[in-house]
Amino acid sequence: MTGKVLRLGGLLVGLALLACGVGAVVLHYYPAEGNLTIYPTSAVPLAVLAAGAAVLVFASIRRWVLVAVSAVVVGAVLVTQLPLWRAAPAPTGGPAITVLSSNLMMGAADVAELARIVSDVRPDVVSLQEVTPDAYTRIVASPIATAGLNEFAWPGPGATGTVLLTRAPQRGRAKLPGMVLHNLVAVTDLPGAPGTRVLAVHSGAPVPGAGYGELAIKDLKALRGHIEKLPPGPMIAIGDFNATWDHKHYRDLLAGGIEDATDQAGGGWLPTYPTDKIGHRPVVAIDHVISRGFVATKVRTVELAGTDHRVLIVTLVAR
Repeated sequence: MTGKVLRLGGLLVGLALLACGVGAVVLHYYPAEGNLTIYPTSAVPLAVLAAGAAVLVFASIRRWVLVAVSAVVVGAVLVTQLPLWRAAPAPTGGPAITVLSSNLMMGAADVAELARIVSDVRPDVVSLQEVTPDAYTRIVASPIATAGLNEFAWPGPGATGTVLLTRAPQRGRAKLPGMVLHNLVAVTDLPGAPGTRVLAVHSGAPVPGAGYGELAIKDLKALRGHIEKLPPGPMIAIGDFNATWDHKHYRDLLAGGIEDATDQAGGGWLPTYPTDKIGHRPVVAIDHVISRGFVATKVRTVELAGTDHRVLIVTLVAR
């Protein structure tokens, strides 16, 4: 009797784990429209563990057909993540371009520490999100202001403010209309890529509450519309997209020659948020660099005190 109960329990547990794996594959391709699907889609990479556990559970109770089904589901989940682990061929001999993104968590980040990171990295482009007026004052008073970077600043209350910094002068500066937060665009000259359009991105967040998920998706669609209207030529968009690789609306941005840096560099699973919760370990990758006319050769993250995001640093080479 005890054996039958254990086998039944194992069967139920295995089926639940298998359902998680199947659901993850569906969510990867499903265009989420609200928090009910946005949140679980962020956890799709973890479904490899659930489906793998299902294989072990079914094997322990000798359900071989279900073992085979679970193994197929493991493979299906891995297929959704494979592009992030496979590096693309990179141009050789071209000058390296470094870009950096940092969300300051409503201005609470340690600006002095950020200045040290900027000094060490010497980026060509910097995108700062959630820059409050107070945080902007601290940035202006920090070594960042004397690092030879050209500034396009649009600080604001709460999470709205954004700053775009470039090593070369900027022209054609504008704020993208119709978006919840301040998203900025300018043209600058980068090594091997003159006339590059750079975007400092901060798409709306699907915070808990009625309608916010739908608003976040609407913002991503608006961003896609803005990017699609840009003239041909090199382009880099850097920032907090509030969406992961597994969100279809994020991948919809990757059209017309636009590619994801982590995909190009084979950076794998590189979570950036949140760093202020239990264990201070980020679990979702919502900070990104996407580009046209470049190949990312390296992606990495570094800690920054006072904020809930890791700093994202990407090395690019012009095609």
